[in-house]
Amino acid sequence: MKSKTSHGPCTQENIYICISHVTSKIVSQQIIIMVVPQCSVPEEARRLLKLLIQKNPALQISDEFVDNNVHFKGDDLPALPGGLKSGALSAACSAALGSVAAQVAQDRFGGEGSNVHIDTNHASYFLSSPLLCQYENEFPDWDDAETRKKPLYACSTNIYPTKDGRWFQMHGDLDCRPMFENIADELEAMMVKYRHSGSKCYEPEEWLATEMGKALANRPLCNVRQLTPPEIPTSYPPTSKSRILEGVKVVEMARIIAGPMIGKTLAEFGAQVIRVNSPNLRDLSWLQPTLTSGSHTVALDARQPDQKAQIDELVARADVFIDGYRPGSLERLGFGRKRVMELAAGRDIIYVDENCYGTEGPYSGRPGWQQIADAARATSVLCALRDRGRKGGSYHVVSSLTALNMFFISDDVGVYPPEVVQEVERVYGFGPILPSDHVKSLANRIIKAWQTVSPKHMDFEGEYFVGFDSGPFGKTKIVAPVAKLEKYPSKWDHPPRPYGYDQPTFEY
Repeated sequence: MKSKTSHGPCTQENIYICISHVTSKIVSQQIIIMVVPQCSVPEEARRLLKLLIQKNPALQISDEFVDNNVHFKGDDLPALPGGLKSGALSAACSAALGSVAAQVAQDRFGGEGSNVHIDTNHASYFLSSPLLCQYENEFPDWDDAETRKKPLYACSTNIYPTKDGRWFQMHGDLDCRPMFENIADELEAMMVKYRHSGSKCYEPEEWLATEMGKALANRPLCNVRQLTPPEIPTSYPPTSKSRILEGVKVVEMARIIAGPMIGKTLAEFGAQVIRVNSPNLRDLSWLQPTLTSGSHTVALDARQPDQKAQIDELVARADVFIDGYRPGSLERLGFGRKRVMELAAGRDIIYVDENCYGTEGPYSGRPGWQQIADAARATSVLCALRDRGRKGGSYHVVSSLTALNMFFISDDVGVYPPEVVQEVERVYGFGPILPSDHVKSLANRIIKAWQTVSPKHMDFEGEYFVGFDSGPFGKTKIVAPVAKLEKYPSKWDHPPRPYGYDQPTFEY
């Protein structure tokens, strides 16, 4: 079957006709006409990038830079099931990340701005990067191996109907036992009481009418606030390797995916990242071979005075501190924004609040997770580093996962028309997607379809992957960084490692 190359935004109005001639053994000819909406994921990614820039002034990316320096390529047809523009938005976020990284590089090293190259196929595959990997050695258990063996474990992170006609999303990957022992409001009250992750499911308009929806509606995704008046620009550490963030020190106190993805992304540009895990707190074991790439990991319990003192020493040297817990959790342990700034002892530091609902509003104290990872959060950190380097000052970055989701389903972003969704399903054969599908089983099914339709893309020796010949997990292959800057390599200097693997020092 031949089809024209499609151009322009993915809309139902733009259509083209694919004509297939099928000849039977009896010399009869049948003409099959399929009407398919014209769709170009690279062009949609460019549109979404400009929308991100328009709605997030802190990015400071000019239209001229986008038109002349940002280059998208990839297949026209989406590679993910459903109507949400996940792959295009992932590519747009990666382009924003690369564009701000190019600004930092130009400030630091001079010269002209670097071109940024984004492969939209790569950006789509990156959303499954925690499961798209190969490794030789097993990882240590940091959650609960016995609970994971029980049949109900996989059911604890799903969307379920309740007896009052609502739906409820539960997230039990860390500790689902309380849910094993109702109506939607009762479940939600129980989640708040036991500090577990879960929420009623809302229609978009219904969510926007809630107090939390209203609180987030007018806040930018790139939420960067200056905390101290600028005095003098903060100089970057000396470097001879042309790594954009070489010498920038990061302390990350976070778990699961979203917070650690910030550290992993900063590490791909050369930052020194130390991830702190409490040895007494669960984390998802199966994320170790991917999300610790480029980082060093230490096991320290902030409740123990001697170990807290070691964290203090790391924070006192940090340029960036990542708080990946619900607001107030680390403050009770002595690592809230005020004390971290005190530990910095007058140096300019960037404090990152990464959480589900942000730091303000009625849901701000609730825990929660997001099922996909993207570059939007790390881009805000790069904006703060850029501004610190230009005019000085300490900064507060607030990264709300729900704010990103609200943008994701907004009318400005839109959804693919049914005909595109049907064509994607015809090509890839993902099969029905149900609320009962666990995210891991769903991701594995999607990856299997990619391997069938695009085997070269899924070749671990191919362009979308990067490898480490040795390390704690042996020979390892993971998804490569998406944002490619011509003048500056994006890579991880260290292979992934288990949680709590290293000594608590930046001298490595």
